[in-house]
Amino acid sequence: MRLGNRSQLSNRPLIFKLAADAEQLGRLVEDKRDVALNVYNGETDADYAVLVSAAAGVVRDEEATLSRAFELFPRIGEIRAVPPGPLGGVASCGRGRDDEYHVTMCAWADRISVGTVTFLSPEERLGPPGDEFIAIRSQLEFPIPGLPSDQ
Repeated sequence: MRLGNRSQLSNRPLIFKLAADAEQLGRLVEDKRDVALNVYNGETDADYAVLVSAAAGVVRDEEATLSRAFELFPRIGEIRAVPPGPLGGVASCGRGRDDEYHVTMCAWADRISVGTVTFLSPEERLGPPGDEFIAIRSQLEFPIPGLPSDQ
């Protein structure tokens, strides 16, 4: 599977970490229906990898769920609201650093899902990934039968 121009990246440590992250996101939704996760190559030299994880279910309070999603990642700071794009809900991006990479993470919460898009970069990114985040989210999220879709 591809994500735009990105292909899947086979990196076991990142996949194991992402699986744990996706499991935690799954606890933020009621009536969990699905969990998705994957690691992709960076599209440019500025990005080493892009990690995506999401959980589908019922989200009763989008703002509170988004806040709780960021609480799962205490190394992420400088969190600012960003446009969620055409899928609605609420979204924010923040930045941090792990042992090896600069991390830019965007997260969303809407009535049917909560998820993250995380960019690992050797150099610090300038500004939030805005349109790139919206494009990636739009490729990941689609309505699931039986869940509210009036977003």
